[in-house]
Amino acid sequence: MRKLVLTFILSFVGIFSFAQIEGKWKTIDDETGKPESIVEIFKKNDGKYYGKIVQLFIKP
Repeated sequence: MRKLVLTFILSFVGIFSFAQIEGKWKTIDDETGKPESIVEIFKKNDGKYYGKIVQLFIKP
C-alpha cells in the first residue's frame, strides 16, 4: 500500500513539474560564459511554440 501511495505521489509531482517553456530566456556563450541575448518563447493559438530575439548584448 505504501508503494502504491508513493508511486501516485511521485507521478502526480512528475506531471506538474514539467519544465516551463514559455517566457524570456538568456542565451549564454559556451566558450566565454557571457550572455549573448534574451529570447522570448511563446505559444500561439495554433498550438505551436515560437521564439524571437528581444535583446542582443552586442560588444562595442
